[in-house]
Amino acid sequence: MAPLLSIVTVVKDDEAGLRDTLASLEDAVIGEPDDVEWLIVDSSSNRQTVSKILSHTEHWPHYIWVQPAGVYPAMNVGLENATGNYILFLNAGDELKDAAALQTIMDVLRAQSPVWLYGQVTFIDPTGQETTPPAFNYQREKDALFARGRFPPHQGTVVRRDVLADLGGFDTNFQVAADYAVALQLSQLADPLELEIAIANFHIGGLSTTEWRRSIREFHSARTQILGPRGLSRIRELVSTGAQFGKLALGRARTRSKPASN
Repeated sequence: MAPLLSIVTVVKDDEAGLRDTLASLEDAVIGEPDDVEWLIVDSSSNRQTVSKILSHTEHWPHYIWVQPAGVYPAMNVGLENATGNYILFLNAGDELKDAAALQTIMDVLRAQSPVWLYGQVTFIDPTGQETTPPAFNYQREKDALFARGRFPPHQGTVVRRDVLADLGGFDTNFQVAADYAVALQLSQLADPLELEIAIANFHIGGLSTTEWRRSIREFHSARTQILGPRGLSRIRELVSTGAQFGKLALGRARTRSKPASN
């Protein structure tokens, strides 16, 4: 019988991040030995590094090595090899919030069988400061074409595996926004089940953070391609895109202008 949930972790030359992810998952996964499948997709330059880390885990994940080709191609490999009814991507450096979060997810999947669900994600900055944004109004953001910067991040999103596969997985034409594009596609199929709890921790500093100009452009491109706004919706989307760009540019300008602390 297929497991209920596959958790996929993609890693590339990030030993510390992988250790953090494994530490957050190990005890929780052991609590669901039959219903959770755990896969590692490794594209590190040295395969032995990850194998050595995994040799010390009590619950051995399925291990796959792939040629380096980027995070989204590796996530697609995870999707192709997963066998669970649902799938969650927690890549190296991402952390499951706690065992209770996994238990809540499993209980909801068993009881309600949603097409997809999402929970909140706690953001951790380079200083270790944690921020869990307040829950957002999904329908309000959907009506605004998810152009105001709030959307379900993949670390907090659980999707029926067959649905994600039917969508074609992650569109690798997007270098930083393929997970965002998937969220847009899912929003066209069904509204998600929303969990009030935080599911995962995300350490700020990934591509969508450091390549923010590209991310804004790709988010706009994804909305245009997938949602196809017309008329007033098109105008509102353009205005929101400009506002997001201005907001991020201003925030970075302020950060650069701050005097260094002693």
